Amino acid sequence: MRFADYIGERVLLLLLHIFCAIGLILFLYILELPSSSIMVIILFWIFILTVYLASHYIQAKRKYNDILQIMNVLDQKYLISEMLKKPTNQIERIYYNMLSDAAKDMTEEVGKAQAAQLSYKEYIEKWIHEIKSPITAIQLICKNHKSEETNRIEKELQGIYYLVEQVLYYARSEAVEQDYFIKQIRLFNIVQSVIMNYRTALMDHQIYLEIDETDDMVWTDEKWVSYTIGQIISNSIKYCRKENARIHIFTKVTEQGIFLSIEDNGIGISDFDLPRIFDKGFTGTNRANKQSTGLGLYLCKKLCVKLGLNISAESLKDQFTRITLYFPIGKLTSDVSQRLTNL
Repeated sequence: MRFADYIGERVLLLLLHIFCAIGLILFLYILELPSSSIMVIILFWIFILTVYLASHYIQAKRKYNDILQIMNVLDQKYLISEMLKKPTNQIERIYYNMLSDAAKDMTEEVGKAQAAQLSYKEYIEKWIHEIKSPITAIQLICKNHKSEETNRIEKELQGIYYLVEQVLYYARSEAVEQDYFIKQIRLFNIVQSVIMNYRTALMDHQIYLEIDETDDMVWTDEKWVSYTIGQIISNSIKYCRKENARIHIFTKVTEQGIFLSIEDNGIGISDFDLPRIFDKGFTGTNRANKQSTGLGLYLCKKLCVKLGLNISAESLKDQFTRITLYFPIGKLTSDVSQRLTNL
């Protein structure tokens, strides 16, 4: 709050004082009071008015700064009325009561929205688990009745299963802290497990897989990291080149942490698209002919942030794409748990 703004709001009050002062001067002049006495009275008036305005401004500014500080540190802004001091005058009490009523209504609406969101999330998770049963049944039928048609059906089922898994992880991504288990695990155990899930797709696309395996250990949640790595490999398969396709998986260890890179020689990403590939719903301009939801890499970025990891991308169109996951060294379970709890 600036002093000029404070004075600007009290222009009418100042004009009233000026008008009254002029009237008092004329009245005292008619009474033939000495000019020196009139000047003393007017100066005393100005002094009292100045002291009042200054003290009131300081008090108002202190109150304004206190409210602003509370607003800056408050996560749920609609709870501001619960943090304010009780008002001292009638006007402030009226505004305070209005703000309290508005905050109460907002709290109720937020509670209803959260309950509806939770109910919808539970329904989605239940539906996903139920839909997996017929998918599994169809896969077993295809395996027991091998033919060209059942092979095609099985491939399409893999696509359906992938999309169902994506919905499940998307539904759970808002509450990772309720479904995680941080432990120390060999990084390439996760990689090998993910590759086994995509082995059929890799063979169908005749992709040469090069893995520089190491014994590096990381602290992380195996399930969520498996999904992230799986999404990256899935994109490498989806956007691979028609001939001599290759995926190279390797690590680099530094004093700061372990970098896991998954590089392919596919169609690549244009310089225009690269900064936006982790945005929600972004599918790119040079991939318009491909089926894409724009959620995969968005979920990867979101999960990495919540797990205390970092994900980055490098690419040249028609040459390569390299996605790198960064696992900090010395990131203890308690540190990650605290991060997740605060989200």
